[in-house]
Amino acid sequence: MRLRKAILLFVCFAAVFAVFGCDLAARGKKAYEQDPKRIEKENAEKIFEYLKNEDIDSLCELFSKESQKHHNIRNEWESFFRHVDGKIVSYKSISYPNEGLEKDGNGEVNDSHISVNYAGVTTGNGTVYKEFGYYRVQVSKKDPDSEGLSVFTMKDPVSGEWITVGGE
Repeated sequence: MRLRKAILLFVCFAAVFAVFGCDLAARGKKAYEQDPKRIEKENAEKIFEYLKNEDIDSLCELFSKESQKHHNIRNEWESFFRHVDGKIVSYKSISYPNEGLEKDGNGEVNDSHISVNYAGVTTGNGTVYKEFGYYRVQVSKKDPDSEGLSVFTMKDPVSGEWITVGGE
């Protein structure tokens, strides 16, 4: 009798899991795939390689059409690199001080944006930059031309001056 109850209970749990478990797993997978920080980590590492190599062409391509329309991104990157004290070598960590995600009723992303800060950016000359990062629109169904980098900034550790590429 106990064995029958145990088997019946197991079959009930298995049926409930079969009906609802797959949906929960699918939702969990979709949430993981849409996580702005997870998406941006790979981009941030790629962008830092472009910075280390002073690859202005690749950096320019990352900017949104909107930013490119209102700024001479190439000239701003050239100025940016003239302000950096030596070649960029490394960073200590990446943080995401600001992020946003808006979904519709079906769970599709309508808007996603994120800020990235590279902490402890060091140059070959030993200069350390604490404020060094960017703001990027990952998805914007309302304004697709805004998708991409909007602004890249760094704060000169000696003068305190903010150097930007792109922006408002």
